[in-house]
Amino acid sequence: RVVEVRWLPRTDAEWATFTAARLDAARLWNAMSALHARIRRLRWKWPSRKRWDAWARGRFPALSAQSVQQTVAQFVETLDATTKARKTAGDEKTARYPWRQTRYRDVTYTNQDAVLRDGVLRLSHGRGNAPLRITLPRPLPGRLMEVALAYGVVRIVCEVPSREEPAALGIVGVDLGVNTLLASTDGERAVLVSGREAKAIVQYRNKASAALSSRIDRAKRGSKHRKRLARAKYRMLDRSARQLRDVLHKATRRVADAFPAHRVVVGKPFNEAAERVGRKQAQQVSSASNRVLIAMLAYKMFGATEVPEPYSSQTCPGCGCRQRCRRVYKCRQCGLTAARDVIGCTNIRRIAAPDTPVPTRVEWARPLRKY
Repeated sequence: RVVEVRWLPRTDAEWATFTAARLDAARLWNAMSALHARIRRLRWKWPSRKRWDAWARGRFPALSAQSVQQTVAQFVETLDATTKARKTAGDEKTARYPWRQTRYRDVTYTNQDAVLRDGVLRLSHGRGNAPLRITLPRPLPGRLMEVALAYGVVRIVCEVPSREEPAALGIVGVDLGVNTLLASTDGERAVLVSGREAKAIVQYRNKASAALSSRIDRAKRGSKHRKRLARAKYRMLDRSARQLRDVLHKATRRVADAFPAHRVVVGKPFNEAAERVGRKQAQQVSSASNRVLIAMLAYKMFGATEVPEPYSSQTCPGCGCRQRCRRVYKCRQCGLTAARDVIGCTNIRRIAAPDTPVPTRVEWARPLRKY
């Protein structure tokens, strides 16, 4: 489980250590990206991870040895995933190797560098550097495994011991979307949670980020005006992330309360579909927080199983014919009429329970705060 703690340095010494570590992490990543591009261009043999660790040792004094090894491991894993994606894509190689040069990067600590004692998390930065001490607001749910230090937030990965859970009472099919954030059914009734609020937050975040980025690029590098704009951008992104996470929590809680003690069968995230649609729809699909929704459903209910969902909203559950419809699905052969999202979650549930009927009771909900 990942625990997030809001944190920023308070003293000048903490700011100096915090900034130096994030700068060195970015320098390490940028150096490996440039070397990788050169090695690929010259068709040299790619060095092993052991050689990378030996090359990086001692070059980045603001990072501990374990943090350097973690960054190297993340870079190598990114290369392996990109190579696999490019081989799978064939001639259409849309996946790119790391190339962007960044100024700051999140720092990763292992449980050797991150020590928790009496509610205080101590992050080591190597010999000669002062550690960072972070007071946690609550105990961790399990054994500390890894820590990621970002701007404004500390992400702590914990190993939670498994426990025996009672058997699930039923199965709920869940279809993820954009306008309808969650469409769920147990075969008797369907609950559709609107995604308009989450969509509006994402649209505002994208527009505001583009506007602030444009103003930052026009400002003089190193000026106070540029720094103020950068801080304003970070505040806006942080506020939008909190608002979006609040909406996702309310939406998944609505489904968990509607179907208590049920196991979830959910369609796999469809971010790859953005490659075959228009620009505006591609941005909406790629910005959908599908992985976060699946993780929330998994721990609020009795686990979540991902299943493929091709044509789940286009296939009629009655006769099996396939056709495209807008928000209301109306079959041309058997005359079945229902909301398209209800058809989608019904077909997804049928993968686990083939005898699932089309629910006749449909409830619409919005993930809004209750006053």
